[in-house]
Formats: sequence, structure tokens, C-alpha cells
Amino acid sequence: MSTETFTTEEIAPDTSGSVSVLLRFLREVPILRALTIPNAIGGIITAAGYQAFVWMSGKLAECQSGACEGLEYLEKLRLPLSLSSLAGVALVVFLCRLVQWVVFESGSQLASQGLFRRMIHGVGHVRTTFFDEYPSGKIINRLAKDSDQLRVFAPIRLGDATSAIIELLIVAGIIAVASPLAALVVIPAFGSFLYIQRNIAPMLQRAMTLRSIRFGEVLHRESDVIEGVRSFELYSSLPALFGRLSQAMYAYMQMHFLRGRIEAWGRFWADIMVAVYGSLTLVAVYVGIHYGELSAVFGVVIMTATFRLGALFGWLTWSLGLLFESAGHARRVFEYVDLPTEETEEGIRPPKTLGLITDNDGDLSFTNYTMSYRQNTPEILQNLTVRIARHSKVGLVGRTGAGKTSLVQSLFRMVYVRDGDIRIGGQSLFHLPVEEARSFFAIIPQDPYLFEGTVRSNLDRYDEWSDSDLSDTLAKVQLSLQLSLEIKEGGTNLSLGQRQLLCLARVLLSKRPFVIMDEPTSGVDTITDSIMQNVLRTHLADRTILTIAHRLDTLTHMDRIIELRDGAIARDGHPASIIPLLTEAELA
Repeated sequence: MSTETFTTEEIAPDTSGSVSVLLRFLREVPILRALTIPNAIGGIITAAGYQAFVWMSGKLAECQSGACEGLEYLEKLRLPLSLSSLAGVALVVFLCRLVQWVVFESGSQLASQGLFRRMIHGVGHVRTTFFDEYPSGKIINRLAKDSDQLRVFAPIRLGDATSAIIELLIVAGIIAVASPLAALVVIPAFGSFLYIQRNIAPMLQRAMTLRSIRFGEVLHRESDVIEGVRSFELYSSLPALFGRLSQAMYAYMQMHFLRGRIEAWGRFWADIMVAVYGSLTLVAVYVGIHYGELSAVFGVVIMTATFRLGALFGWLTWSLGLLFESAGHARRVFEYVDLPTEETEEGIRPPKTLGLITDNDGDLSFTNYTMSYRQNTPEILQNLTVRIARHSKVGLVGRTGAGKTSLVQSLFRMVYVRDGDIRIGGQSLFHLPVEEARSFFAIIPQDPYLFEGTVRSNLDRYDEWSDSDLSDTLAKVQLSLQLSLEIKEGGTNLSLGQRQLLCLARVLLSKRPFVIMDEPTSGVDTITDSIMQNVLRTHLADRTILTIAHRLDTLTHMDRIIELRDGAIARDGHPASIIPLLTEAELA
């Protein structure tokens, strides 16, 4: 991918190693692995019980005609040959299959939810630029569709494939007992089937992956419609918007047709193989009955089993095809489970001796700091060295793209570090766990965000403060809201000024030593602006304030102004000496 491209294109990976992916799925879901053997035993009982039912039915009819031979096994089991015994066998087969479904398939679906939690954990601890590289539709597709397909259908497909293989082996065993010649036919028949599956499986899995990619594009286009329909309508471009959605949907449906063609091709060759195998088996049965080597009842059992071969091979083809499709879903889920953490992709770890400050005074310092947003993108901040004194109020200014936001994101360790260090006193931020490093900083963004819940839950996320403490904090920011007031997601039922003041109250409670402000007063009224400036001068006087400023009146309250230009410091000094030199473009 070139450095000019920031959005990562989602591609279909190599489909080799599907069996290893499925084996990993079994390892990742221990309950599923533990239930595989009981499920196989249940499959044996079900398949053998079905064949026993057919044989006992034939024997019962034979006995009613006056000939009852070959009942030694039933006599040993003390099982009378009657309609009630047939009903008992049928009930056992039914209950066994029911237990298989409830215990294996349903239980495994519940157990697979742990894999989904690991997937969420992987996405939650990835670098933040990941969400810029992958559009929301693609991420939602992985978290919703792929994980759901794996959780719900993979255990069912595994159970179906296991049952089909077991029943095929039992049928082959019965035919082998009837005729050694028919048994010899089993080997090339299974060999042909495995050859067909070996060719179908990677094709089906790749078709599934392409279908998932196309579905992600459909979700992305639907997001465009939801979020951008007003803009497209203003520019009379709605046909183009819906045209792109239609193209994405058409591409997605093409993958469905492709999958159908692949599956039809596989079933065609499987049916031919079954027809040849069944014909040879029936010839062997006819010869055995004709020369008295097989009884009529046993011949009926074999022919019944042979007639089931088509359905069994079709079922196995279908279930194995879907199972290998599940391998594709598992591969995509594991990609998110295995996402590297943001710390592992953060770049260099500066040595402990770099720019060592021994007084541990709590000053914030950048030492020869160079960063970019990813390893293969251009540098933004270059060889930056600056020290911000404890409890000072510093304004950051500069044109768009000068590096102001990049500097703030560097403090939160959201970028790729190429060189240098960031320290608070004598402690490097990069020698701390990322959560601990971020705990030094509170932020009031230009567009504040509130969580769905109450005023109380937004102020005190971890239930650490009493109601009186929270009410006192609201009073400090002159915000008259009840703690029980329900807040909608994003705080949409409050004004911008109320949201900013609530975020300011949240900062007051946090007690974090550094406060980052991204021009929070740019869109509020003068009263709210006055309240916020008063809180900065009084209740936040003991904090270090770093403000990205876009207005001159904000800068007048600062102790120091730093102007950035092309990722480096252009001017640095007292507001009285810097403000007269600034232009509107430099405050953009």
C-alpha cells in the first residue's frame, strides 16, 4: 500500500490451511472440543439405530410370513421382535439426535460467545488509526456478520458433517459385510469424493470471503446514505449516491450466484460418483441374493442403505462445503482476535537515559520527538524539543496541518513514534502501560461527547463520588441539572454549552494533572465562555492547561503561546509578544 493511501483495501486472503483454521476454532472453544466425542458416539447410535430399524422391520415382516431365522442377536439382547420394539428403536434414534442437537449444537453456540468477546477485546485494544484505515461498514461486518456466522452455524455444520461421515461409514460397513466386492468399491468412491471436496472447499471459502467483503461495502454505502443524504440532496446528486449503493448490492449478489455455481458443480460430480457406486453395489446384492449368499431381508437393508447414499453424499457435500465456509468466517474472526495491540505498533521505546530529568518536578517535556500516524506515512512532528512548566497555561496555535492535534494525540500515545521521548518529570510515558500514561491527561474536545445514561453516570463513570460531591462540582460550573436526568447517546438532548460544562465538571472530578482543551469555547455563547474561563482561573489553577486555540481572546488568558509550523516550533513566548504577530490564518 502506498504512503498516499490511508484507507486499507480489504482483500480475500489465501484459502489454504482451512483444516488448521478449523482445528484452531476447536482449540479456542474448549466446550466444543470436549463435546465432539460424545457427539460422534451419538451419531454412531443414531446411524446404527436407523439401520437396525430397517433390518428389524424386514425381519418382523418375515416372521409374520412364518420364517424367523437369524434372530440370535436379538435373543442375546433379550429384545422381542415386535412393533413395540421397533417403536423403542425409533424413539432411541429420535432422542439421541435430539440430545445431539441440544447438547452439542446449542451448547457450542453458547460457548462460542467467548470467542466473540476476544474479538471485541482485540478491536478495543488496537491502534486508533485502525478505525481510519477500515471504514465502519467493514468493521461492523466482521463484528456482526462473520462472528455471528461462526458462532451460530459452525457448530451446526461440524455436527452435521460428523453425523454424515459416521452414517456413511456404517452404510459402507454393512455393504462390506454383504459383499467384499462392494467393499472394494468403497475405496475409490470415497477417494473421488475427497478429491471433489478438496477442489470445492477452497473455492467455496474464497467465494464466502469475497461475499463478506462485498457485504462490508454494502454496509459502508448504507452508512453513506444515512449520513450523507442531505449533502447529496443539496447538490442534486442523489442518483449517484443510490447508484453506488445499487452497484455494491449487485456485486454482493454476484457472490451468491458464484457460490451456487460452485456448489452445483460439486453436487453434479458427487451424484455421478454415487450413481456409479450404487449401481455396482446393487449388482453385487442381486448376485448375492440370486446365489443364496444373502437373505432377502439383508438384501433389502443393503439396498435401502444404497438408496440413501445419494442423500448422504449430498448431505455431506453440503455440510462440508458450509463447514469450510465457516473456516473462512473463522479466518476473518481470528484476524481481529489477533490484531496487534497499540503498544506493539507504537514504534520505538526510548532508552531510560534519553533526556533524563532528575528533579521529577512534573513538567511536561518533548525531547527530540518525531512521529507519524503510521510507519509508512510522512512525519508530522519532527525533532520537537519543548518543555511545558507545571501549572502553566499554554496556548497552541498554527495553521491547519501544523501539528497541533498531532501533538495532543502524541500525549495520548495514539501515533507511531519514530524517535525521541515524552516525559512527565523524570518518567517516560513510553515506559508506562498505555492506560496509566493516558491517566495523566483529561480532555475537553471541541465537540464534547456524553454517554447514554444519567448526569451522574456521565460525571462518575466508576461510582467513586457521593451525590453531594457531584452536586458541588455542578455548582462550580454553574450547571443546574439533576443527577438523575437521563442523557441520550452523544448528549443530543442538551445544548452544546451544557455538554461543554458537563465535560468541564467531569475534568474537575478527574483530578488529572494535565488538561487538554481543543478550543471548547469556539461554539458556545458568551455566558458559557465566561463560566469556563472563570473555572480555568480558579478551580483548575493547580493543573497544567494545554489549549488548542483558534481565537485571540482565548490566548489573552495564557501564560505562554507556542506556534507550530510544519511540525516544528515557529514561535514561542509570552502572549504580549506573540499575539501581535499572529494572523487569522495562523489561528485556523
